[in-house]
Amino acid sequence: MKMKIKKYFLLISFIFFLKIDYIKSQEIDLDEKYITLKDFIILKYDLFLKDNISEVFKGAGVFGVVYQEINYDVKIKDDNTISISIRGVMDKKRYKSKRYYPKLSDCNIIRNRIFTKKYGYSFFKQSLNYSVNEENISNTINNKILNISALDKKLKKNIIDNTVINIELIHPKTEKNIKCSGRIISTELQ
Repeated sequence: MKMKIKKYFLLISFIFFLKIDYIKSQEIDLDEKYITLKDFIILKYDLFLKDNISEVFKGAGVFGVVYQEINYDVKIKDDNTISISIRGVMDKKRYKSKRYYPKLSDCNIIRNRIFTKKYGYSFFKQSLNYSVNEENISNTINNKILNISALDKKLKKNIIDNTVINIELIHPKTEKNIKCSGRIISTELQ
């Protein structure tokens, strides 16, 4: 009986130590793995958009369009241009009955709200008021996204100049959907 217990004990101990050695051999050394600058910039844009997309919903219905959801995607193309895609779905209940159709200014307002927390349009006339311009959009991107020590001013400017944004607004009536795009820092998207 004692011999059997000793054998089981030895067998269990042997298996236990084999398992520990196996686990140690499967460990990953992360010290020698580095993220590329492209991946890091995508991550920074993604985190920024995730944190600031809620700005679009603030004041909705009173000062702006009510959206039921906003989705985004950030990619770096082979030619090193950064492409930001934003898709805003207008509230179906509100805009099926209300006669409001998306305009170019609504695209610009989405971009402006995310990157500057400003509308960029006058309240009553909905005309461009230039409170959002290339400089303050550039400053936001430089200070919040491209604040990476490996980037000098010239490279930051090059990255910003090669960043485009595409915005699609989805209305409950599909024929009223609109798209606009342009350089991220353009005063007005087209």
